[in-house]
This record gives sequence, C-alpha cells and structure tokens, in this order.
Amino acid sequence: MKKKLNELKQLKGVGEVLSRRLVEAGHDTLAKVVAAGEDGLKKIQGINQKMVAGILEQAGQLAGEGQPSKAQKVQVLKRQAASLKEKVQGVALRVREGFQDELSGKTGKKVEKQIIKSIASLEKVEGTMETNVKKAGKGLAKAEKNLSLLAAAGLADIGKGLKKARKSLKKIYS
Repeated sequence: MKKKLNELKQLKGVGEVLSRRLVEAGHDTLAKVVAAGEDGLKKIQGINQKMVAGILEQAGQLAGEGQPSKAQKVQVLKRQAASLKEKVQGVALRVREGFQDELSGKTGKKVEKQIIKSIASLEKVEGTMETNVKKAGKGLAKAEKNLSLLAAAGLADIGKGLKKARKSLKKIYS
C-alpha cells in the first residue's frame, strides 16, 4: 500500500491524506486516476476542485499516456464552453425569477444586455478555439471562475460579474 501511496504522491497537489483517500476510493494507480476522470476525482473528499484537471494531466503523463491530441483538447474546451453557456442561461433565469421588479430599471436592462453579449461571446469562442487552444483554455477557466461567483450576488454584481467573464472570453478571439 505504501508503494501505491508514494506513486500517487508524485502528483502535484496530492499529499499523504489525499493519496490515502484516492486509494480508498479505488484509484490506487496513475492509470486508474486518469480513468476516473474529472467526475470521479471531484467526488473525493478534500480534493481541490481547481486542481483536478492538472492532476489528471500529470497522471496521464506519468502513466505513459502522453499529452492529449489537439483534437481531444478542443473537444474538452467545447464541452467547457457549452457548460458555460448553460451557466449563463441559468443566471438569466435566476435574474428573471429573482429580480423581476428590478428588470425594468436601468440596472436590469444593463444585466440583460450583458447576458446577451456573454452568450454571443461564447458562440464566437466556440468558433475560434481551435486556433489557440491554450489561450482558449485559460480564458474559459477565468470566465467560469467569474460566473461561479454570481450564485449569491445581487443584480448589480451579476452585471459586473458577467462583464468580467465576457472580458476574459473576448481575449480568446481578439
């Protein structure tokens, strides 16, 4: 067991406790960590959600699978962009339901405009992400971070958050 723990501790962000939890969950080799994927790793208690992709990439490299091809990276980014689009649409629904009275005001109109612009930006990103995969990955991650902060925000803060997310998306295709 100690050998398995040491093998997993080679991954950046995985220490004694997390390696033990991975082994207990049945992910006792680097190949099994890769096979678990993001969904499997996110279920592990105490794992840093932001580091899951990096852990998977490292495990793949150490397991001998090498780097994923550009086409595979683009597919992952397309799924991430689709997920972001769903999040923006979820924010739009939440705004319509939770701030119905305020939507007719100046702030409400600005937020609606930011929602429309954000969706348009995501569509542009989907069309151009093949040209610069690394830049697209960084921009989508930053946009996702900005959108995740909007869960308990007020109407004005939602508008600001959407604007920040859109700004990071804009860097991808500009």
